Amino acid sequence: SVQGAANFAGLGSAFVDVFLDDNAVSPTLVSSCMDSWSNSQAKATAASLLELGDDSFNGTGSEEQDDEGLSSFLQNAVESNMKSIQEYATSVTFAPKLEDGLYLAGAGVRKKSIVKVYAVAMYSSPLVLQALSKESTSGMRNAARSFSPASPSTTFVLEMTYSAGAEKIAGAIAESVKPRYNGSPSDINELEALIVKGVNMKGGQASKGTIFRFDCSQEGVRVSVDGSDQGMAAFGGIGGAFVDVFLDDNAVSPSLIDSCVQTWSKVSLQ
Repeated sequence: SVQGAANFAGLGSAFVDVFLDDNAVSPTLVSSCMDSWSNSQAKATAASLLELGDDSFNGTGSEEQDDEGLSSFLQNAVESNMKSIQEYATSVTFAPKLEDGLYLAGAGVRKKSIVKVYAVAMYSSPLVLQALSKESTSGMRNAARSFSPASPSTTFVLEMTYSAGAEKIAGAIAESVKPRYNGSPSDINELEALIVKGVNMKGGQASKGTIFRFDCSQEGVRVSVDGSDQGMAAFGGIGGAFVDVFLDDNAVSPSLIDSCVQTWSKVSLQ
């Protein structure tokens, strides 16, 4: 017997998170889903269903045109409103768009006590910015870590405003990811090693002005230091865990979230 609906934006996705986020109440459910659909036969079945769906859409063309029109409208709206941001506490300025088409959502600072360690910016898809335009921080987080076809990656750019050794900065970042990640600790060690390798290539010191880039996706987290690609920690779930470092309820830079909301909440992207 249907009892009704609690009609509140974001409540549905929050309920999904009860069973599917990094602290899911039933890990066996998540494991069962993976076991059921990760084998080759299941993947082939899923692929055939996707092809069938594509064929049905292409039969009339109207749905596909509607999706393309919506996507084009959203991208044009974002393009007309994007801007560079100067992070207030550090005066570091971030460009409005990355070369791979991701847009600047906001910028903040990572502090340890009174020390400003680095300025951080998040770059994301128009879909994430659309969630922000609805003033939904939970919607932003969900979109940023969904890694769906419409929003396959989220990037964090960090610029050091305080010097730190390779092991120290890599260890600090790894320690933030670790409690948010359900996989093997050795996966975190690999992410940490990529950061150390990049810093060691420039003398072992992440000096002021050093720029880290972390490209998060379903495949994992790709690391670059001062524009030099160090490789990818290719583990399922680690990309979402890295996003959570900056966007969950215990985010390491609350000012980044505030900046994202302030920048895009008054922009019409509906």
